[in-house]
Amino acid sequence: MQLLTAAVIAVALYASTDTPVAHARETQATDARAVEQVLRDWYAAAERHDSAAWTSAMLPTFFIFEDTTQLDRATLTRLMFSHPGTGSSHATLRDFQTQVSGDVAWTSFRNDEVFTPTGKAALPSVRFLETVVFRRVGAAWRMERYHATRINRPSARP
Repeated sequence: MQLLTAAVIAVALYASTDTPVAHARETQATDARAVEQVLRDWYAAAERHDSAAWTSAMLPTFFIFEDTTQLDRATLTRLMFSHPGTGSSHATLRDFQTQVSGDVAWTSFRNDEVFTPTGKAALPSVRFLETVVFRRVGAAWRMERYHATRINRPSARP
């Protein structure tokens, strides 16, 4: 009986030492999903022309490098929402590679965007490779830095 009791205690101790590690992994996975959801929600807000929801995903210090152009939060917001009647974009985000370290996270992914002018057929898809850095503010993840590189740009040569 003492041997059985010792075995049960040993198993319980072994299981309890793994619990913090398993909890940390689950927390990281939950945070990674939350970061990716911020991006999905951000693009969905742009598609439905919801500037308040769109802007709330960005920290006040946010900026984006769109290829070689740097835009701050206010400039990007003005460009995105200055002509809502011209059409809408739909983004398909995939292949996330997300890492979380404390209150900082970063993710790289592919983005296939299609712009549809109002009353016209959709334009060809534009593809991007993108990387975003996030900071946790309270319980929410917010975008700090964004870099987008177009990968199927038209050739400059005839």
